[in-house]
Formats: sequence, structure tokens, C-alpha cells
Amino acid sequence: MSRSNGSTGTGDMNIKATFQALVDTIIPPTLRQAEAIGAIPIAGAVQLCVDEFVMNEIDHSQFVPINDEHRIQIPLSRLTAQLLDMGAEQLIRRGLAQHPLSPWIFPGGGLFSALSRDDRLQTLALLDRLEIPLHLMPPPYQNNPGMIQTMIDSLTQLTMFGYYSEWFGYGTTRLSPPAYRQVEFFPPGWRMIGYPGPAFGYRDFRGFLLKYPHAKGEYSND
Repeated sequence: MSRSNGSTGTGDMNIKATFQALVDTIIPPTLRQAEAIGAIPIAGAVQLCVDEFVMNEIDHSQFVPINDEHRIQIPLSRLTAQLLDMGAEQLIRRGLAQHPLSPWIFPGGGLFSALSRDDRLQTLALLDRLEIPLHLMPPPYQNNPGMIQTMIDSLTQLTMFGYYSEWFGYGTTRLSPPAYRQVEFFPPGWRMIGYPGPAFGYRDFRGFLLKYPHAKGEYSND
């Protein structure tokens, strides 16, 4: 699957393919009808590299309890990919998968990434309902229902944050520490939600209708 920056990704292909499948499940590419133009393709989360955002946030998060008896040395993104694959295995074992496996959509991935988009959604719901053998899950998820449900919620939230925030607009600096990131171009997410971008001050006064034109963040000679 092509990505907007032309990159093919680096690192563990199994983890990357799993997270690409994950964000594609939550925000897939779509078509939007525009008058006089017809259908316009709208990039999904994979095309905006949101999988990299989610993986980076998870691996630098404080999800792992400080007093956990298992000292986690493995990146949490890898353990989360295993969690998703084990959820997919449970879906298949129970005969709940509705479509055949398609391992070529996200090459290098495991069971979760080989499922159809509908079946991936069912897998996330299965994990969220804890309809899985908790003792077989990888640490820190093993016998830890609260953390599993927190992570499933967070995967959706992080995908939304990465897609609609300025993150993709950081361009070549998007994976740098926050202090070294710079917005290099107008992020697609801002355009989709109608956010005009940062400014020194907007003339909005919430709760009251403005009686003069909105400058949309640009300077005015008024």
C-alpha cells in the first residue's frame, strides 16, 4: 500500500504491518463526492503514516505499571502487536471470521493484519469485551483486563490524534523529539476539519455572532 511520503517503512515488518492494519481499520481511505468533479480520494490513516505515530506514542508512554513484577524490556508496540494477533486467533477459533484471510494486503504481518477490515473490527471488540483467555496474553497484558481495555481504547484515540492533528505536517521531523519538530507543510487533517492553522489570535468570541468578516488567522488592516 502506497504512502503519501513514499516511504516503505523500517524496522520490524511484523509490527509495522500490524499497526498499519490497525489504523486502516479505524480510519480507512474513502471517496468524497464533490460537485462538478466527481469522486475525490481521501487518504486514510495508513497513507498519512499514522501507524508510526501510534507506535511511537505507545513505546514512549507510561502504560507499563511502575511496580509491575515483569520488567518489560520489549517495546510495548511489539507486545501490543502480539495481543492483536492473539485476539485474531481467538476470532478464528470461534468461527466468527466472516471473510478469508488476505496476507498480501499488509505483507509481513500476522493473523490480525491478514483479516478483512470487518473482522479486524470484530477482533478489537472481542479484546475490548475480554472474550479471550487472559492467562495466555503476553505481559503486561497477561491477567490484566484493565490494561487490555485501556490499550484498545487508546489505540483508537491515538489513531484519531495522529490523523487530525498537525503530526503529519511535521514532515521529516515527525519522529524527532517534540522540541525538534517543525511544521513543514499544512497538515491534511487540519484541512479536513476546517482548522485554519495557528495564529497569534483569532477574533472569535465564543457564544456571540460576529458582525464582521472572519480573517481566518490572517492579519487585517481594520
